This record gives sequence, structure tokens and C-alpha cells, in this order.
Amino acid sequence: MKDLLISHIEDVDGLSPVILLKLCQRDFDYKLLEIKEVEPYLNQLLEEDLTQYENIYITDLTVPEEIYKKIQVHPCQQKFKVFDHHKTHLYGNGYPNVIIDTKECATTLFYQYLKNKYPNTDIGKQNVKEYIEHVKDLDIWLWVAKQNETAPKLGSLFGFYGEEKYIEKTYKRLQEENTFTFNDFEQEYFILEEEKKKKYIEKREDKMFFIKIENYKAGVLFAEKYRNEMAEVLSQKYPMLDMIITINVNGGISFRTIKEDVDLSLFASKYGGGGHAKAAGAPVTIEMKENILKQILKGCEMDASR
Repeated sequence: MKDLLISHIEDVDGLSPVILLKLCQRDFDYKLLEIKEVEPYLNQLLEEDLTQYENIYITDLTVPEEIYKKIQVHPCQQKFKVFDHHKTHLYGNGYPNVIIDTKECATTLFYQYLKNKYPNTDIGKQNVKEYIEHVKDLDIWLWVAKQNETAPKLGSLFGFYGEEKYIEKTYKRLQEENTFTFNDFEQEYFILEEEKKKKYIEKREDKMFFIKIENYKAGVLFAEKYRNEMAEVLSQKYPMLDMIITINVNGGISFRTIKEDVDLSLFASKYGGGGHAKAAGAPVTIEMKENILKQILKGCEMDASR
């Protein structure tokens, strides 16, 4: 029987469980979702015939409590296994076959599970262990304190390759090599990207807004790229700021901090998002976009006839 993997489409921690399951030589289907798609997709899935699957894995996604309740009474309840690390998802630990650990990332949790379940596969290779540590450092923002220069490069490659190509190339790299390295083309790309990134951050910094929100001071930028690197540079440059907020109208809101006394997972939850203490996010909804249009184009109305 094959497996089904449901994971997050928007970052390396969401894609990496696909790579790990491939390394175990499992036959499986997978679905990558945006946060807003999780509840409708799972509701639909629970209406379908799931007998073809041996395991149904959910990684790096918060499962709504109403969905957990439906899973508990589903005939295939034992097939569902959840691995996540978001603080706003801790209630999931009250259900069977669920691991929510805020000190890890979804990739490390799934890796530990698969390594025990399929010990005689490529999942046990040293370069896989190296890779998942880089993913963890990137995802929960440990790379700054640990000075792990490899971790943010994974994010750069994800942005360059896109979801499917990133999965394909990283799987091949882990399968064929013994240590985790980047190839010559990628190394050259990083050099070129570094200069591009520096100029991009400088331009966005000139247009940063300084705001007070609740009891925090924040720097707010409108930007489409380099949210982690930009936040790291600007947090160091402006130590009086409690957080850096990056708004990408088509990609969501990013919250980043280097302050120990700021919990961004709680802050982001007030805006329909979530995440971790140092790195979190929230969506830009259709309603928000419509309001922006109405602010810019005074008097306009949404045309529902098209």
C-alpha cells in the first residue's frame, strides 16, 4: 500500500518531508498546501475512500481542532499521523499519533520517525542528518545565532528552483552524495545573488516605515524577496526595533525578531497567522487586497460580474 503526505508549500520545512519519504523508497502521493487550503482540503479528504493508503502524514501544517474531531471518528483514524512544531498547534498533542514540538521543525520530527521506521534506507545517511539540521536552523531562525551560512542558502535555492525542482534536485543530491554540499553552479549563483540581495535590501531600507504597535516598535517594509536576510540585517542595524515586518501583498506578512522577550507566534496569531517565537507569518486576505484597492482607487467597487 502507498502513503499520502500532506505538507506546506511555502517553505523548505514543508518540502523536505517529501524528500525524506522519497529517500525511504516509499510509494506515495503528496499534496502541498497553503495555510488557507488546509481545512477545506482535509474536509474533502475525509469524505473520500482512504483505504488505498497505509499512512496519511500531515507535516508542517496546523490541523484545526474540528478536523481532529472528525479524524477521531473516521474509520481510517489510525492512518493519520501529524508532525508539526507551531506553538499555536500545541493542542494537537492531546490527540493520538500527533507530535507537536516547538523546539524542533517538522522536518526533524518526521526524520526521527522515518529513521526508526525505515532504518535500512538512505534516510540514515550522514548527509541527510546534516541537511535536516540546516532545515531546522533556517526554519526556526537558529542560523543567525549559530552563524550557519548554509541554512539561508537552502531558502535561496527554493526561491530559485521552485517547489518541484527543489525536491527533485535535493533528493538526488542526498541520494548520490555522502556529504551535503552545493554544486559549482549553485555556488556561483550564491555569489551573484549576494550582491543582488545587498542592493535589494539597501533600496527597501530607504523606504522602511517605523511604527509602534501594541507595546512594540517595528520596522515595516513592502518587499517580495529575502525576508529572512533582510530581517537579520535590519534587526542588527536598528536594535531599538522589536521586530521587522515584511509585507508581500501576494505572498503574506512575515514577522522576524532577534529579541528574547518577543514571542511572534502569539503576535501573528492576532492577524490570522502563527509560527514560532522568532519567526512567524500571517496571510494577506482577499478582503485586505480589496481594501487596498479601495484606498488607492477612490470610489472603485469590486466587479463580481466577470
